[in-house]
Amino acid sequence: MTQKKDKADDGATNGRRRQPSTTTAALAGALIGALAGLTGSTLAYFEAKDTRREEAQARRSDIRRAAYVELAGAANKYVQQSTQLLSVSLDPAKTPQERQRQFEGGYVPANTDLARAVTTARLVAPPEGRKDLAAIDARSARVGELATDWYAKGPEGVDVTKADAEFAEAVKAQLAALQSFMDRAADESL
Repeated sequence: MTQKKDKADDGATNGRRRQPSTTTAALAGALIGALAGLTGSTLAYFEAKDTRREEAQARRSDIRRAAYVELAGAANKYVQQSTQLLSVSLDPAKTPQERQRQFEGGYVPANTDLARAVTTARLVAPPEGRKDLAAIDARSARVGELATDWYAKGPEGVDVTKADAEFAEAVKAQLAALQSFMDRAADESL
């Protein structure tokens, strides 16, 4: 009986030895699995973060492009309407009502659209672009000043050639400022 007990003790001892090694193996496997899961989750997190950053950058670029396109269109429309206002204002055959109709129906809405477009572009432009926008704004103000000055006075006693030349020079400066801005915008990584 003593031998049976010894054999039983040997079996129990061997069982206990196996149990810690089995437990260690199970813990090691669980640890490896957890680390693999953590690594996968971390990689997925950073990949999602990069994707969100890229999507946000793409949205900002889309907003900028839309604002710049609107600005270019509004500036061109403003030049057209200012030119028409000046033409109507300096034409002695046009009545004050025709001048007023051109002012209120063409120039004023174009001026409002340009102001809105410059403001929108200013909100989304980088600092360098804001300097160009200030130049566009200043030169547009000069174009408007020249166009509306003759609207109020009428064509009497005006040197039309001189007024046209001065206006053309102001328009040229405004469009050059717009071109400078658009060139800088095209160089940006949109």
